[in-house]
Amino acid sequence: MNFILLQTSSSDPTGGFFDSSWWNFATLMSKAVLVGLWLALVFWTYKDAKRRLTDSMMIGVAVIASLIFPYAGTLFYAILRPPEFLEDVLERDLEIQARELEIGGTAGRCPACRTPVKDDFLICPKCRRQLKTACQSCGKPLDPDWQACPYCRADNNYSLPARHTSKPARGTYASVRKKSARAETTESIETPAAEEPTKKPESGKIPFAEEDELFA
Repeated sequence: MNFILLQTSSSDPTGGFFDSSWWNFATLMSKAVLVGLWLALVFWTYKDAKRRLTDSMMIGVAVIASLIFPYAGTLFYAILRPPEFLEDVLERDLEIQARELEIGGTAGRCPACRTPVKDDFLICPKCRRQLKTACQSCGKPLDPDWQACPYCRADNNYSLPARHTSKPARGTYASVRKKSARAETTESIETPAAEEPTKKPESGKIPFAEEDELFA
């Protein structure tokens, strides 16, 4: 009877397979793959969090959660992460600013050379045209039309210099021409016409009219 039990236990193929070297190798390889996948997910969490988050503390929390809770931490991060990358957000903001400049026309541009300028620029960096004045008290940029500084309540006594033009006043040329025409008219009226000198007959010659009287 004991011989039959020993023969039955020795002939059981299940115990022999799980104790074989092939099973041990497969188990070891499976564990290595799972550990490698876990570390790869931790690294992916770190790289993805850096592209989506600006706070270093939040990036560290996401990486630690993925490291302490294998697979589950990465899954939670994938659910709660921001939907957009930082590059996409920056690009969208730049497009919005460009559209605002196009819609606004001259807003945010130099009136002389139309170079894009900021609100706190005192002069245009390209053509050096003065755009705003600096407050004498706090140094904040002010519009020339403002009478006082809204930041420190100081009076704004400075104004942009006026541009002088060399063009004469309207009507100057017309008045000068009228005056010259009047002067010429008065001179022509006051100056008498010069009398033509009478032509004296030459000596020894008798005029034709006197000859006719003598021969008549």
